[in-house]
Amino acid sequence: MAAGGAALMLSLNEVGSMAVKAARGAGIPLGQAEDLGRVAIYLAGTSGKIDAITRALQEEQIPAAVDWGQDILTLRSGSAALIAPIVRDGFAMGYDHAQIADPDHATLVGAFLAESGVALQWDGLELSRSDTSVLAASCHPVTVPPDDWAIWARLAAKTYVPETAESRLAGAGAGLTDND
Repeated sequence: MAAGGAALMLSLNEVGSMAVKAARGAGIPLGQAEDLGRVAIYLAGTSGKIDAITRALQEEQIPAAVDWGQDILTLRSGSAALIAPIVRDGFAMGYDHAQIADPDHATLVGAFLAESGVALQWDGLELSRSDTSVLAASCHPVTVPPDDWAIWARLAAKTYVPETAESRLAGAGAGLTDND
């Protein structure tokens, strides 16, 4: 679909699977790509806003620099798609406080934690566990902005096998033989 077209109505599974493919196309490792897919489902199913995923997919993938302090997890640098799972895992391990370096990563970090059931409170770049409730994702079709979807599709296309006679003989695409 071309950018700027009509909004797309998709299932949460379609959103999640395309997010995983786009993440792989963006060079994000498989585990983090799968995490990003679950968070895309969460964001689409709660707010409908997936722009934090799109920003993370377009960001240069920089490994996280992490300080595992006694009482606080400090993320000194790294791309959002790589730091957000670390913060989530830190909270799962018992950390109640974290500090991030980039305010643009706050939405994605918060979504990673919310998707795993952890509510937060923010004070600038510092976040801490809260006792509030976390929204549950809906389970109905969602509207996806076509500009975001076009970016995801372009990144996902980087994972496709090039169409050649050899790839078709090997079973890519519909293939030339029935090998089921």
